[in-house]
Amino acid sequence: MAINRRSFSTFALTIIACILATRGSAPAQQPILPVDFRPFVDGRNWIVRQPLVYTIGVSKDSLTVPVGFVTDFASIPQVFHSLLRQNGLYLLPAVVHDYLYWKQTCTRDQADQILHLGMIENKVPDLQRVAIYAAVRAAGAFAWKANAADRVAKLVRVIPPDRMNIGPNRLWPDYQRELLKAGIIDEPLAVISSTFCARGDLPTDDALATQ
Repeated sequence: MAINRRSFSTFALTIIACILATRGSAPAQQPILPVDFRPFVDGRNWIVRQPLVYTIGVSKDSLTVPVGFVTDFASIPQVFHSLLRQNGLYLLPAVVHDYLYWKQTCTRDQADQILHLGMIENKVPDLQRVAIYAAVRAAGAFAWKANAADRVAKLVRVIPPDRMNIGPNRLWPDYQRELLKAGIIDEPLAVISSTFCARGDLPTDDALATQ
């Protein structure tokens, strides 16, 4: 993925200034509780094995990533792989973000801001959080468009319970195509509320502190 480094540096500095300016003493909820995951054989894609719940700040606005959702945790653009691993303290917020990018009920801007909020609550170090947020703002459009195309193609991202017994040598892209050929489609999932998405429109302190 080609990204103009000078343009990105300017963009990143702007993001850093904005995020540091919004840092405050707003009360935050406990970090997202860990859940079980099962990897595919290559360890690149993982299946969520328990409902993953994220409630923003002290609000009652929550989202549940369902059992069976397939995630690659943090879809970090390749240019940043020397700086950021696929997982870290941002792992669970990244799964929430991955799910928001798949569902596309919230806007992309809202989804990216909700990732930012989740990273604050999971105590991701400032510089790492800024780098991840800048990366998704700079290059997330590619993943957003790819997910939209996959949804139109009726590809599955939530494996149904009766298809969870996956052999030891299966890779996710291959299994995803098998599910498509078998006529398996994503089941209707719980609606993501508009109030949850709207948290992504608020200033950081308000999003975390407002009930």
